[in-house]
Amino acid sequence: MDTVTDQICLAIRQRILEGGFRGGDFLKQQMIADELGTSPAPVQAALSRLAADGWVENIPYRGARVIEWTREDSHEVFEIRALLEAYAARRAAVRIRATQLTRLRAIVEQEFTLLQRASPPHDWLSDLNLEFHQTIMAAAGSRRLQRSLETVMHGAISARSTYGLDHPVMANAIDEHARIIEALANADGESAADLMQVHILSVARGQCEEGV
Repeated sequence: MDTVTDQICLAIRQRILEGGFRGGDFLKQQMIADELGTSPAPVQAALSRLAADGWVENIPYRGARVIEWTREDSHEVFEIRALLEAYAARRAAVRIRATQLTRLRAIVEQEFTLLQRASPPHDWLSDLNLEFHQTIMAAAGSRRLQRSLETVMHGAISARSTYGLDHPVMANAIDEHARIIEALANADGESAADLMQVHILSVARGQCEEGV
């Protein structure tokens, strides 16, 4: 069961994604506690967690401030990911383990199931998407590459890059996940790399159409 801190984190993340809290806004603990009907202690814990996850930054003597996120930031993230993750997929194709392939297929099944809901849960889909890409990153077997990708696949960055995608874009993205898995299962590094690059850039186009 989610803790109070988990619930507060979710509420603040959602408000940031929806524009209720904008880049540069300072988040007042007591105000949030009053709005959510809780005490300041779990709000403070939630803000600390959100700072670690890249949603807010702690400014000395002023508190937690929402980190700015622009269209240019989003474009840059997708461009870097397209380059690095294509390389990761190529490496993973000849290194991936059966257990990793099994997990990737389970993730795609969960994504398809969630997408059938009337209101697909963005947080859950975002977490599954992040795990999908992290699993391939781990299968690539390169610590240097993993460190580079972790910077541009941080939880807040991933969520903000995929928020607001419409149903057809999300459905296409999950189909692309499935095709990437098959290329990996066939040890076809070139196809896996090409499919990964196409996938990331197609999501970028969908996100651009929806706006940041």
